[in-house]
Amino acid sequence: MTLQEIADKVGVSRTTVSNVLHGKTKKVSKNTMNKIAKILENEGYIPNMSSLVMAKKSSRIIGLVLGACKFHHMPAIQTPFISEFLSQLQIEAQNTGYYIMIISGEKIENIIDIVSRWYIDGLILFSFSEPKYRLLTQKLNKAMVLIDYYPAQGFKHINVGIDDYSGGYQIGNYLYQNNHKNVLFIAETKKDSDYQRWLGIKEAQEQNGNICTDARYIILDPYLLDVRSFYKKNLDKFFEAGALSFSSDYRAMEAMEILFKLGANIPNDISITGFDNNLYCKFARPSLTTVNQDVKLKAKIAFKQLLKIINNEIIPISEERINSPVQLIVRNSVKNKAGLNK
Repeated sequence: MTLQEIADKVGVSRTTVSNVLHGKTKKVSKNTMNKIAKILENEGYIPNMSSLVMAKKSSRIIGLVLGACKFHHMPAIQTPFISEFLSQLQIEAQNTGYYIMIISGEKIENIIDIVSRWYIDGLILFSFSEPKYRLLTQKLNKAMVLIDYYPAQGFKHINVGIDDYSGGYQIGNYLYQNNHKNVLFIAETKKDSDYQRWLGIKEAQEQNGNICTDARYIILDPYLLDVRSFYKKNLDKFFEAGALSFSSDYRAMEAMEILFKLGANIPNDISITGFDNNLYCKFARPSLTTVNQDVKLKAKIAFKQLLKIINNEIIPISEERINSPVQLIVRNSVKNKAGLNK
């Protein structure tokens, strides 16, 4: 059905029908809009997307920008965290008439080009460094929400994260209560979420005058291909420590497999904990003790915050940085040195 045919049925001009389709309804009565909407529904009319974009300078597209193409040697989209976050984000977008586009964020020029060509309404930024974010805000005047971001003090931004410090403390305290007082922390970086988790572990491990130095913070090169060599080289150190706490579930479960092949029994020889509580933790052998973060809730909050910015709503200072609580999940990968598995 053409616009003219719709106009003839309603008794209005073709221009009026076009205005309704493109959201220009200030001079159109509610009765007329309802009549046009009814006909469009009955006819199963699908508007031309490019026409809507050009008319409203908006595509109702939200960009999920991934600061790195790969995490843990695999495409970012395959990681449990990103896939769960994206699936919930898609649900939120669908429920509000928006669409999701995944954008590679390794090159700022690529982001700017795609956002400009598609009239993207707003961006959710994952794994973004502060210099890259500052540059992007200088180049693009778009609504943006960051995920798990730790910038310098005084830099205004909207972030959705979790209480990483609390999660680290809960893990550190649990290990301490199970008589693991020389825990080694293994992470891929020494900044942002990883570092906050370490600070929590350090605080918990320093109970009753116990000393926990930075020597117990071990960096596992995220680009290292031969990960087995890392564990083989440090095997004696890991046996001596008796407990390894990882900044991610992926690295924890990877370690469990490699250490098993190197002759270690988990948790009898070495206790292991992760962080995130991804969907594979309960299937690991032994099942992994970890910290749960609600990834779906994080996606919901991020989308809600972005819509507020897009709609020019004022976000209170108290909501500029939202950190959701986390919870220790006890399974079977930690041994109580008194002899009980916990």
